[in-house]
Amino acid sequence: MAVLQTAQAAAGPKEYVQLNAAIPMADNLIAMKGRTVTVSLTSGQIVTGVVKEVQNNLLHLEKLSQKEFYDSIIRVDLIVAIEVRVR
Repeated sequence: MAVLQTAQAAAGPKEYVQLNAAIPMADNLIAMKGRTVTVSLTSGQIVTGVVKEVQNNLLHLEKLSQKEFYDSIIRVDLIVAIEVRVR
């Protein structure tokens, strides 16, 4: 299981997350739990939401962008890219 990597920004106490290319996609997503991410899928679809859970090769996103009352379950092996605000 990935460990959430945080650091203190020089200008203030905000935490930020670092992506890690040395660990699997699922472990990067686990480290993003509770944060808003954008994932690009093999189909070309782009989904933005808050990471609720990553388990059994599935990503559970909640509070989807422009669909606030919807959640989504996405197979991790269909994700080709993760975008997250890190600073």
